[in-house]
Amino acid sequence: MLDNLKGEDFWKIARRYFVLNGFDGILTVLGITAGSFSTGVASPKVLITSSMGAAIALGVSGISGAYITEKAERLKEFKELQSLMLSDLADSIHKKNVTHRSIAISLVNGASPFLCAVLSALPYFAALAGIISMELAYYFSAGIALGLLGSLGAFLAKISKESLIIYGLKMIGVGVLTVVLSLTLGIGG
Repeated sequence: MLDNLKGEDFWKIARRYFVLNGFDGILTVLGITAGSFSTGVASPKVLITSSMGAAIALGVSGISGAYITEKAERLKEFKELQSLMLSDLADSIHKKNVTHRSIAISLVNGASPFLCAVLSALPYFAALAGIISMELAYYFSAGIALGLLGSLGAFLAKISKESLIIYGLKMIGVGVLTVVLSLTLGIGG
C-alpha cells in the first residue's frame, strides 16, 4: 500500500489535513479548558470526559468524512481516466490508488485531531492521579495546546520558507483568541 502513496499530491493533501485537523483538535480542548476554567470546574474527570469525547468525535468525523470525500473525488478522476483510455481499469494500479489513498488520507485526517486533543488533555489525567493540582492541570493543558499550535505554525513556516517565529506566533495568537472568547463563558455565572 505504501508504494501507492508516492505521488506528490498525496503528501500535500495529507500534510494539509494533518495541520488543519490537528489545529481543530488543539483548539477544541483549549476551548473546553478555558470554558471549564471560567466556570470553576474542579473535577479532572469532567475535563477528561469532555476532552476525550471531543477527541473521539473529531477522530471519527475526520476518518469517515475524509474517506467518503476522498473516495468520491478519486473515483471521479478514475472514471474520467477510464473513459479516456476506453478500457476497463478495474484491476489496475489506478483503481487500487483510489482506495489506498482514500484510506491513508482519512487516517491522517482522523488521527491528527485525536492525537492533538489527547496531548492537550494529558494534564487532566495527571490531576486525576493526584500528581498535580487541578489548577496546574488547567495551566499545563493550555501551555501544551499553545506549544502545539506554535509547533504547527513553525511546520507551516518551514513548508512555505517563511519565518518560524511569525507563523508560530500567528497560530498561538489564534489559541489566545480562543482562550479569551471561551473565558467569557464564565462572566454571566
